[in-house]
Amino acid sequence: MGNLLASASTAVLATSGYMRAITNLKTVLLSLGSAIGAVMLVYGGIKFAMAFRQMDQQGEHQAVYSVVAGGILVGLSALVTALT
Repeated sequence: MGNLLASASTAVLATSGYMRAITNLKTVLLSLGSAIGAVMLVYGGIKFAMAFRQMDQQGEHQAVYSVVAGGILVGLSALVTALT
């Protein structure tokens, strides 16, 4: 009976370490996604301002895509963080 109890507590410790590694990986990936999204937002904003100044419609169009992609990355990171 004692061996069964010791075996059960070892399994719980192994699961705890496994979940901690998954949680750490999730945190790193969400932080990385949020940071990349923020950089894309700033880059797209600067790109849009430069294209607007030069009256370059193609550049403005591409810059809006960069801003939208950055916003989606930041938004998805925030949503996943809030749900977990």
